Amino acid sequence: MCGRFTLTGNLIWLIRLLGLEQLQKFAPRYNIAPSQPLIVFYKDPDSGEYKQDFQLWGLVPSFIKDPADVRNMINARAETIEQKPSFKKAFRYRRCIIPASGFYEWQKSGKDKQPWYFSPTENEHFYFAGLWDIWHGPDGEQLDTCAIITTEANRVMSRIHHRMPVIIAPDDLLTWLNDETEPAALKRLLRPFPDARMKCWKIDKLVNNPANDRPECIEPKGELQPELF
Repeated sequence: MCGRFTLTGNLIWLIRLLGLEQLQKFAPRYNIAPSQPLIVFYKDPDSGEYKQDFQLWGLVPSFIKDPADVRNMINARAETIEQKPSFKKAFRYRRCIIPASGFYEWQKSGKDKQPWYFSPTENEHFYFAGLWDIWHGPDGEQLDTCAIITTEANRVMSRIHHRMPVIIAPDDLLTWLNDETEPAALKRLLRPFPDARMKCWKIDKLVNNPANDRPECIEPKGELQPELF
């Protein structure tokens, strides 16, 4: 799964790729958690224009009567995304990119959970594959929400956890966002990220509390890159 990540640096490259105006400055985030607002990029199905927005992390499908009935839909499994009622329409028509400078995962060892931090080796950011939706309430309420798609872990990740976020390569971003891309081509993008293009290290359990949102969360604490064999 993917339940916590970071976003630092700037998004100039992505903004230029999509032909957008400069994104408003945002504070560096070192511990983004579910239910919090995320920066997302998507192609508006009505206007056909690329847009940037802030959406809450935790998808609320538009057909739900009461958002209180939905719990923990922060991730969507790539393997079943076309079958699940909550995700299949969004997969076809409402895909997005969620930028991150890294993400966290916890390695279980008995009752203990050791946090690890994963970051790119080549580019400044990962680009998570996401889904978005808009829920409208009977009294005019509106919720703009999103979820991160996950897939099976690559070799680097598999020693820590069996799932990882789907990370779209920079060359495939427009294909992912294009509303004319065929489902078969989209599914081919929902694959584990290449091992050589990510690195990881152990970090302090400071990150366990989402209230701790500071650079110390990603500082190495001992082992770098788990042994693969």
